[in-house]
Amino acid sequence: MAYGPAATRDAATERTLSCFEDIPVFDAVEFDALCDMIGEDGALEMVMIFEAETRQRLRRLMAGHQDIATQVREMHTLKGAAGTVASPRLAAMGEMLEHAADQGIAPGGDDIDAIEAALEDYLRSVRARNEQLAPAL
Repeated sequence: MAYGPAATRDAATERTLSCFEDIPVFDAVEFDALCDMIGEDGALEMVMIFEAETRQRLRRLMAGHQDIATQVREMHTLKGAAGTVASPRLAAMGEMLEHAADQGIAPGGDDIDAIEAALEDYLRSVRARNEQLAPAL
């Protein structure tokens, strides 16, 4: 199922995002470096903004009606933002879908579902990291 005016999928264009399961959803070393640069509160604020913007981006893609340039831009933005907040898997997904959109292949429902699942995994990882760092009561 394709969204927007991009080419529809067939056997030749079908792709899966399951190949990204081996890429870490969260890079703790990179996230710690981000925290060192802008502070813990700043990094967590970036995560909140990333989550909100990614959810909006996915809603827009699910709604359809974006031209190819918009789809490319949405995936390019996901790629860059995910890299900034230390989510290599989401960055890799964004990159793959950006290249596909460049070829006229819109993200499909399975792609959106995979991104949503990776986003949830990433957020769980950030929460787990914060719980480990929280002082024991």
